[in-house]
Amino acid sequence: MTCLFELGREQFGKAGINWTTDTIKCALLDINTSTTATKAITGATNATPIVVTATSHGFTNGDIVYIQDVGGNLAANGIWKIANQAANTFELTNPVSAANAVGSAAYTSGGVAINLGPSASGDFLNDISGAVVGSAVTLTSPTMVQGVADAADVTFTAVSGASVEGFFIYKDTGTASTSTLIMLNTGKFMVTADAAAATSATSIVVEPIPGPIANSTVLTFSDGKTATLSGAAVAGDRVLTVSALASGVASGARALAPVSGSNLPITPNGGNITITFDNGTNKIFKL
Repeated sequence: MTCLFELGREQFGKAGINWTTDTIKCALLDINTSTTATKAITGATNATPIVVTATSHGFTNGDIVYIQDVGGNLAANGIWKIANQAANTFELTNPVSAANAVGSAAYTSGGVAINLGPSASGDFLNDISGAVVGSAVTLTSPTMVQGVADAADVTFTAVSGASVEGFFIYKDTGTASTSTLIMLNTGKFMVTADAAAATSATSIVVEPIPGPIANSTVLTFSDGKTATLSGAAVAGDRVLTVSALASGVASGARALAPVSGSNLPITPNGGNITITFDNGTNKIFKL
């Protein structure tokens, strides 16, 4: 999943980040390590809205959170805005439409939430540095053309430690508490239905997808409905071919899809790990 941290987005708008002249670094991430910005999930209600349990999460209403690896209630996975937060719980709402997330099944296990801000729980490197695997690498040959950020691929040498579920990019000031978080990538992306798909439909019209999805991938949408691809999809596709839907998918419903060939997660073995940035239209990310 490629998504911008809220402070990073803001700093681009205020000229607080210069992609081509600032020191911009990339770091590998173990999202299962608890930090200020990354919290383990221990529950997700099969209800409307979905209520997530994450003990002492410290997140704030209005924060954007990225959630993955929730078992059972797969509709909880994706990007959400927090509402009605309490000490150990928060509700999930669509960050665009404000619609409540709809549970898809009983929660079974697992899950992690990453706070993308704008609160202080997900703004600077010190919020997530405890989950970094290995050492960060400075990006080289950075370019920014019409809001599209790119750079040379990066290689992390002699990486050992826990599993790598993704990577993130930040502006390095030399001080973790002022180094702005910019972008997160977990090898997944959101699929959004552009139009309602009726029961028994064999295709779903979606917003153009940013990456490929493998045949037989099961998508669980935020309205609680599922769809199984009956053919592979490629970047830019606007129609997904699926097995006949058991239940209709609502317009605007979203699902988290794994990028075919992303190779994430990775288990380090002491060797090198190379991150190959997308060579498509949006490169590393597009503002």
